[in-house]
Amino acid sequence: MGCFSFTGSYSLSKDTSDSVAADETGRLQPFVPGGYLSGRSANDRRHMLWVNAVYELPFGRGKRFLSDLPPVADAFLGGWQLSGINSFISGAPLSVSVPGATLGNGWGTRASLVGDPNVSSPSAAQWFDPAAFAAPPQFEYGDSPIGVVEGPAAHILDLGLMKNLSIGGGRYVQIRAEAYNALNKVNLGNPGTTLGTANFGRILSAGGARTMQFGVKVVF
Repeated sequence: MGCFSFTGSYSLSKDTSDSVAADETGRLQPFVPGGYLSGRSANDRRHMLWVNAVYELPFGRGKRFLSDLPPVADAFLGGWQLSGINSFISGAPLSVSVPGATLGNGWGTRASLVGDPNVSSPSAAQWFDPAAFAAPPQFEYGDSPIGVVEGPAAHILDLGLMKNLSIGGGRYVQIRAEAYNALNKVNLGNPGTTLGTANFGRILSAGGARTMQFGVKVVF
């Protein structure tokens, strides 16, 4: 019979931060209202799930099926092992910004929230409702929270097929075939989050499509 084993892990988390008070040059942002820069960290992923599985296919000599294969045929058809890694990671928290240094001190601000940004069927064409945001008056801070919308989740299934072919003396040839994103699922990138730009609320990128590779390795 084939041997099957698997492991899995799931995490539910929330990562918050108030350390975004400096930009990439290390400058501290002045005159910020208390708590304005506190919210979900850019590293926060609410749900993360991984399931890994390995299945020894039940074909070949000593297996459930084709157990009487001649040795030569068994060398090609028996002893194969199927493995997979299935991962799901929820989307990143995204904040909506206003273009330009509208505060008058060299800094910009987030947009103001004037409606519900959620849409019933988020898609690349409209991930959230752009009409839910507006620019605050000049020199004023926008009131939309950090992480007001969440980017797309990623779901990836990687598969591998492998067998070891003994060539004597503890040496063997390993044959592998692997498929990354085997289901060829479209994992969308993040939408544009700058108010008033052409891609505001739209997604123009995606993760990698299915890729496959084959390999042969001699272990001696």
